[in-house]
Amino acid sequence: MLNHMGTKKLETKRLILRRFTEEDALDMYNNWASDPEVTKFITWPTHSSLDVTKRVIGMWTSSYDNLEYYHWVIELKEKRSAIGSISLMNIDNNIDGCEVGYCIGRAFWNKGIVTEALNAVIDFAFKEVGFERITARHHVGNDASGRVMEKCGLKYEGTLRKISRNGQGQLVDCKYFSILKDEYLG
Repeated sequence: MLNHMGTKKLETKRLILRRFTEEDALDMYNNWASDPEVTKFITWPTHSSLDVTKRVIGMWTSSYDNLEYYHWVIELKEKRSAIGSISLMNIDNNIDGCEVGYCIGRAFWNKGIVTEALNAVIDFAFKEVGFERITARHHVGNDASGRVMEKCGLKYEGTLRKISRNGQGQLVDCKYFSILKDEYLG
């Protein structure tokens, strides 16, 4: 049985993973949500205005009372600004499983930041919540995301064709990865 506790603050050497607040809207909009290069491989469209970002954050913050809601802003300690997000979603209490998804601003790519955030979330998900299986997927064109998954111990399971819609509404192929608690805890 899972020990759901909602989005708890997590900290790593360089990062603070915490709940979103309304004050994160400008950083989110400027750092990743308004950048078509960032959003081209994910499931939601590029934000056309700061108001869109504010509405989205409003929906997220209203969900924090739900103990099965896990959605963190990735804050870089040295900048004290929101640079991305990471979440556990598609929670299946029947099999104690979930999926992880993440997004980070282009200025912060290739710096090990998402790997650091994902490692913290995996540790939390297995050790504190008690998940048995964590899956992740990425658009077949986003190999960098697959490398993050592999660095964090996830294993490639296969490619599913036309399994998800991108932010432009097109069906796309995705590569699937997973990690099991037994593997993680060794």
